[in-house]
Amino acid sequence: MIYEEIKEELSSVLMNSRSIEYQGVVLHLLSDTEMEKVLALELTVHANDIEKGLEKKNHFYDYAKIINSEFSAFKYTLSMKHKKKEIFDPFKVRKALPAEYEIWKNKSRVQLEKEIKDEKNAITDDQAKILREQLEKDIELAKYNVDKVLDNYENYDVVISTFEDYTYYPALYYVMEEKGKNKASDTHLRQDVPNLLWYEDNRPYAELRSNDRMSRIIQTFDRFCGSIYIKAK
Repeated sequence: MIYEEIKEELSSVLMNSRSIEYQGVVLHLLSDTEMEKVLALELTVHANDIEKGLEKKNHFYDYAKIINSEFSAFKYTLSMKHKKKEIFDPFKVRKALPAEYEIWKNKSRVQLEKEIKDEKNAITDDQAKILREQLEKDIELAKYNVDKVLDNYENYDVVISTFEDYTYYPALYYVMEEKGKNKASDTHLRQDVPNLLWYEDNRPYAELRSNDRMSRIIQTFDRFCGSIYIKAK
């Protein structure tokens, strides 16, 4: 099965790469050689999907998040950033409604099971049964309302927004050099798969500003005794 084969080969590539764990996500800093191997795997997945008649926006979505594949980054920063989704365009909303319902339904079921299994809540089997039955009623009602709107869409104003769910997610800010110019970008990171940043900072120390110099030291040296950073030559 190609899925398992690709996952195994990807794990082999990432095994020796430098990885950073941050707020529930894993970021891998890949060398030129490592990124070449990853892109070869992505090409294999893409070709296999096309052969099966599957056209996707991101063929490597189930395996990893490739952040930059054309130019390497020489600087990055990790932080927590607010993430929200807002769709106002009527055509896009109508198209997205079924998927949004499915996402909400699945998340609701998973969240309820977590709450039931959490020993801190001390939920009995009888209480769990009542909660599950109530959720299924809510899911059924939501499905009825979504179908009703879709059947008579022109009679409704519909917006999809996560504005009220003010949630922070791990994010990455990074800088690349493109055709002699620096380009800064940022992106949210995924928790379910590895995040892959092509990272090569070969600039001489003499050309670095103080902050950039320390940024590279923090990223590549081991820290001892609070203020001492060491790296073997």
